[in-house]
Amino acid sequence: MNSHLTLSKSVFMLLAMLTFIPFESCNENASNGNREDAKALKKIDLQALNISIAEKFDSNAQTPFMVWEQDTLDKLSLFKEVYINKSSLWLNENGINKQGSEFLKVLNDLKNDGMDIEQYHTNELVQLSKEVLNNANTQNTFSFETKLTNAFLSASRDMLMGSRVNKNKEIKNANDSLINEADILKLAIKNDQIVEAFEYMRPKHPWYKKFREAYIHLSAIQLKGGLQTITSLKDSMAIGDSSLQIAVLRKRLYSEIKTPSDTISTKWDMEIQESLKKFQHLNQLKVTGFLDTSTLKKLNTSIDQKLAKLALNMERMRWLKHDFKQPYIWVAIPKMEMDYVENNTIGFNMRVVVGKPSRATPALDANIKNIVLSPPWNVPPTIMREEVVPGIARRGGAYLARRGLKAYDRRGRVVSASAINARNYRNFSIGQAPGYRSSLGEVKFNMPNPWAIYMHDTPHREDFVKSYRAFSSGCVRVHKPKEFATFLLRDSVQYSYEKIDSICKLRKTVFIPIERNINVHFVYLTTALDSVGNVMYLKDIYGWD
Repeated sequence: MNSHLTLSKSVFMLLAMLTFIPFESCNENASNGNREDAKALKKIDLQALNISIAEKFDSNAQTPFMVWEQDTLDKLSLFKEVYINKSSLWLNENGINKQGSEFLKVLNDLKNDGMDIEQYHTNELVQLSKEVLNNANTQNTFSFETKLTNAFLSASRDMLMGSRVNKNKEIKNANDSLINEADILKLAIKNDQIVEAFEYMRPKHPWYKKFREAYIHLSAIQLKGGLQTITSLKDSMAIGDSSLQIAVLRKRLYSEIKTPSDTISTKWDMEIQESLKKFQHLNQLKVTGFLDTSTLKKLNTSIDQKLAKLALNMERMRWLKHDFKQPYIWVAIPKMEMDYVENNTIGFNMRVVVGKPSRATPALDANIKNIVLSPPWNVPPTIMREEVVPGIARRGGAYLARRGLKAYDRRGRVVSASAINARNYRNFSIGQAPGYRSSLGEVKFNMPNPWAIYMHDTPHREDFVKSYRAFSSGCVRVHKPKEFATFLLRDSVQYSYEKIDSICKLRKTVFIPIERNINVHFVYLTTALDSVGNVMYLKDIYGWD
């Protein structure tokens, strides 16, 4: 990466924070390495190490060098910036300094972010650190020094930008611009804030912190032997029924969701039913309180699968902006819900209908520009090609009439459906007049973006009571359009709910500009938080996992 690229605004903020946040050491004895061992070990020839650094990273140096076997350093310009003072960052005469020791711990802790820490050669670095202490020759110290620096540069970039290749319709890093990892490393070293640097590089959205906590929790369960498998328990248990497997189920539920409180009883009671309901809710299952086949399958999902799901979604969050400017609208596509967030509080929440798998709603960032009351609908090219033209071929004008559609030529004249076919349909437009039964319903929320995707009302209001709501052609249908329009326009006394409703009844299109700066984020995350902050495991509705 070009080390002279401009830093993003978010990274400037990070660097400013690192400059002013006070540091408190959590290990005072680490400042000079391990003092007890240092007495018995040969001191590091720091002068010889610094000479090697100066030779390799001289401003005129052009030739890359090997960091790991079969791994040529491609960050030479970054290394020149990092080592501008031609001195070691991680070592002192007694061994590994405090920053080096802390970064080795940080590197290991990145596993709790779902990151593959072996891509930074973490185990080899630990082994190298021992070799440095036992055999402090210049070759070993230079190797450890540069490999640890390379790990910092790689890990910091992955934390800010994501490390995996995105092959789906998801945003690949929506941060303001590329970063300069060297500046982050230099400030972290200067201000003795290695731990703080990585904390501030993590995404700030509250979901990320909760996903990480869940990852740590499940990892601890895995170390203790994992989750118990539930077998031979019938799905029609009645209050008072007994089974040894009920005690197993109680322990299994408690280990993950901290309920029921009684983990010993072999009786089926209301507490175990309520616990199952909570588990079903958190796994996007039908909430019944009974152990049906789907619930049993989810209960027996391995920890490895859950950890992989959390890891993937933390990675997806690293692709996004790391600090969302409030207020913003957060549409969680697999959760099929929308939140309006302001002052770190959800001010409005509602169910939404998202795109069906064949017409997936894309992940995107946009900005609401206006609200359209009684919007007309012009059939998009994709729907025209895939639905309307075949419909006309089958039923002619009856197809248009049934859907309340009219066809127009390029001069705006109404034409007969018989004039339209698969060869010439691009010469015509087909639209629907405003109204309650229009495909867009009575309210549309415009948010310019490359996909021409927006949020809108719908005549199919029966879909909102369903748990699975992936039925649209890509746009997002909202459950409470007039209420949400009223909420967004609450600063204006001109647009009460009653006023908006009365305008819609006129069936005349009205555009209302949004004065506030409200960002919109459609995100594809197959883990989410419920209304009280519990982690949910969702269906991968588009197969993007």
